[in-house]
Amino acid sequence: MIKTLNLISMKDNRFGRYTTAAIVIGGIIGTYFFSRPGRNKIKTKLDNKRQKKVDQNLLTPANATFGIVWSTVYIGTIALAVHQALPSQSDNTRYKKAQPWLRLNYILTGLFGYFFSKSNKTNRIGAAITTISMLPAAIGLHRALEIGQTEVVEPENTLRKFVSLYTGWLTAASTISVTTLIQESGYFKKPDEAKQWTLSALPIISAVGTVVSKRLNDPYYLITLIAALAGIAVKQKDSQKEISALAASLAVLLVGEFGNQLGLGKHLDFINVKGI
Repeated sequence: MIKTLNLISMKDNRFGRYTTAAIVIGGIIGTYFFSRPGRNKIKTKLDNKRQKKVDQNLLTPANATFGIVWSTVYIGTIALAVHQALPSQSDNTRYKKAQPWLRLNYILTGLFGYFFSKSNKTNRIGAAITTISMLPAAIGLHRALEIGQTEVVEPENTLRKFVSLYTGWLTAASTISVTTLIQESGYFKKPDEAKQWTLSALPIISAVGTVVSKRLNDPYYLITLIAALAGIAVKQKDSQKEISALAASLAVLLVGEFGNQLGLGKHLDFINVKGI
């Protein structure tokens, strides 16, 4: 009887790990096919209309930033999903805790891809709300994997850093999405209003990012926030020089903060090893 129960438990565990990997990979593939650039005139017209709306939000980084960050995050997360599905990880308690959070994040990712594939107001709002809802789910995943709390061996140690990047990027993306919702509600129609909002929001999100990275004990969380600020600086360098200069300055400050936190983490590890 005990042997039978153990076999059932092993099968359930394996099924859960495989299901999680399938949802992650499926969510990423689905998002790609929903939101990839158009290949015909109708789709291209849709892309142009959507891009015009995106550009009205001055917190939006240059398009290349999205491609670089999401490609990196997706590749790393697929690797994490595959790793947690391996037989050698069947007793990994962190991966067990992370399974529901991984599933939730990439179901929401697929939903975002669906909304983002359409440019009407309802779907723009849907994409923004979905993005905002992904942030607490990402933080839940971050905590389940015990990032910044527990030291782990490779390759888990490296794979967890992609979740750090993901969480940091969603912090920036949520700020963009909040701005989108405000704009869709009829505010910031005048260029000066959008500019003032952006100049106020940039220092706030940088300060929040610094506080959150310290609370999570995770300097890698800052990397994608830095990428977002750099992307904003590049995009606005000709049309909104004040915004570009502020975003670039804040990116440099966060680079310094990243270095400080990384150095502090190594110092603490040294102290722990020495047993002081």
